[in-house]
Amino acid sequence: MLVSQELSECGGKLVKYHCILHQEQLCAKSIGLMDVMRDVIKVVNDIRSKALCQWKFKVMLYHQKIRWLSRGKVLRRFFDLHDEIRAFQESKIGSIQVPIDKKWLSGLAFLMDVTGLLNVLNVQLQGKDQIIIQLFDHVRAFKQKLLLLRRHLSAGNLAHFPGLREAGMMKEKLPEYDAVLSNLIQEFHSRFEDFRHNATDLVLFAQPFTISVDTVSDDLQMELIDLHCDSELKNKFRSLPLTDFYKCVPANRLPKICKQAQVMLSLFGSTYLCEQTFSLMNF
Repeated sequence: MLVSQELSECGGKLVKYHCILHQEQLCAKSIGLMDVMRDVIKVVNDIRSKALCQWKFKVMLYHQKIRWLSRGKVLRRFFDLHDEIRAFQESKIGSIQVPIDKKWLSGLAFLMDVTGLLNVLNVQLQGKDQIIIQLFDHVRAFKQKLLLLRRHLSAGNLAHFPGLREAGMMKEKLPEYDAVLSNLIQEFHSRFEDFRHNATDLVLFAQPFTISVDTVSDDLQMELIDLHCDSELKNKFRSLPLTDFYKCVPANRLPKICKQAQVMLSLFGSTYLCEQTFSLMNF
């Protein structure tokens, strides 16, 4: 806030985004079916407390220790080992009883499928050398995937639900699963509102030669026309990475376009750069 205030007093404007990776993790935590997750955690903790039994469930226990999204791997392991876990519960060793029947397994499989997709998105949003438009594309693609999943689910198409297909779909659970997807879509919509408000700027940055002049702000229109009509820059745009292309845009001739690009390039949504900086600091 102090940086934003200081910049405003100097006549500038700070473009702010909430940490994209953090927003995605908050969306992940909003998934329903938490009763299933609680059951899984209780059983896993019960297994952990029985030292002699841990070797069989070692991988599952490892993933349960770490952050929330990694619990998607716990769900996968739990699903794969559900017969063994049921036997563990029925033995005198297990002290926590969870009804691992077809209905419960159906909920576990659905939760496993959705968290699996979230894990893929989480990996996509991390790492170095990613600029804001790439993160924007990952989130936009994921929202489209959620919409597709919801349409498929309503039609009984389980092509993209491998776990649910294996466990067997329970028709009476369909409204609950649909509500989970609907809530997740809404959560992404609200938490990534920054993207919607700045969509034109992002498109201008990523597709400067195809965006309509009429869609950008008045102060950029004349320069954008000059850019559209520059054959040499157009050829460079086709052959160079986006970051290298903007190094070729002449700041003396297209200063506002260059400044807009600098703003976009200064935005990053993962913690990679912060972590890299802190690792170089001596305390």
